[in-house]
Amino acid sequence: MSDISIDFSTITGSIKPMHGVNNGPVAYGSLLNVSRFYRELGVPYVRLHDPNWPHPREVDVPQIFPDFSKDPADPASYDFRRTDDYLASILDTGARLFYRLGVSIEHTARKYYTAPPADFEKWTQICLGIIRHYNHGWADGFHHDIRYWEIWNEPDNGDGDCMWSGTSEQYFALYRTAATAIKAFDPNLKVGGYAATSGFPDFTRAFLDICRREELPLDFFSWHAYTDDPGDIARLAWETKQMLDEHGFGHVESWLNEWNCSPGDWSRAFSRSGEEEYKRQAFTRFRSAEAASFVTALLLTMQELPIDFATYYDGQPGEWFCGLFDNYGVPQKPYYGFKAFTELVQCGRKVHVELDPKKLYCCAARGEEGDGAVVVSNMSDNPVANRLRLSGLPAAGYTIEQYLLDNEHDLAKVITVTGTGEALELSYEMAGHSVVLYRVRRR
Repeated sequence: MSDISIDFSTITGSIKPMHGVNNGPVAYGSLLNVSRFYRELGVPYVRLHDPNWPHPREVDVPQIFPDFSKDPADPASYDFRRTDDYLASILDTGARLFYRLGVSIEHTARKYYTAPPADFEKWTQICLGIIRHYNHGWADGFHHDIRYWEIWNEPDNGDGDCMWSGTSEQYFALYRTAATAIKAFDPNLKVGGYAATSGFPDFTRAFLDICRREELPLDFFSWHAYTDDPGDIARLAWETKQMLDEHGFGHVESWLNEWNCSPGDWSRAFSRSGEEEYKRQAFTRFRSAEAASFVTALLLTMQELPIDFATYYDGQPGEWFCGLFDNYGVPQKPYYGFKAFTELVQCGRKVHVELDPKKLYCCAARGEEGDGAVVVSNMSDNPVANRLRLSGLPAAGYTIEQYLLDNEHDLAKVITVTGTGEALELSYEMAGHSVVLYRVRRR
């Protein structure tokens, strides 16, 4: 038996909106468009990396500035059109933008854009042209007020030069040049990096050493993790905080801006030939109830971790790593885990929760008018008998609706309880790999 006690009268903080995603709601030339689901989730941030993966046509510096020999000061050197439209589709959902300056990942044998730029100063001027276009109206541009600008992605990724074929010293030099110039151009912008691949702390320490020693701008530190255990994310979050604190960057925002399940054996999952059955099984699981219980558990766990923002990889429909939608844009099981979490965000104020023993993951929130929400995730294979004790309920009366997410249900309403009094106890059994949402409404 697992006991969960929730006191809606004890506010412990605010729900952190950790349900950002990578990439926008349109893909394949807008033949897939899940904008209405982004709006339904209230996606807070969209990180721009690997759009229309694995063949980007937007966002990346070489896509916007295709001929490096051209003049960065000349608007005619840029082709903003596709990226203009892509960003508009995201902003139309109400999400804010987190812009990765650089290139998308390349799993092809031949690498096209992952080499260090030939001229770091010129590359930086191109990036400033992109910033001016989207924030200052330059070159028939916009005033999108994009605050976050990330310099490259995973330069520590050693998987066949799929992201960076240069040395660590070359990346540090690129960061030094770009970060300094961007901050000088507009001190109000937030600049950072480096979208760290988990498992390479020496690279991180060297990067932070240089930033500290040379007093380089660093408003946020971004990092990635793919795992099936929320405990791994917790460990990495605290290790990241410790490294930032040790280097004098305790004030710097921590962005987990790529996270998802692990495909298991990465070499098999990303082999260029063969392993078809392994790939099918590995990535089909990303859209399962098992994955939904994991993503929900992690969204809840991050409320207690030193992580300021998070963006799930990946939101765009049709992508291998996207568990939110299938290849046709139909919401999948993890989407409904995100939707359950959105109920907590809409309530806003986190309330006191006790679990005994800690077999499950749980978070609860209360709204300004006394409404509330409780989300519980069972990540295990086995069912768990659960007793939910609620206190601090609206004394004038309430209705509690229970919604279930499992192999057979997509957050379907299964129970409605009406009552009065400030306390209530409910007992039920949670299936393995399932999520339960309780919505508390004042009468």
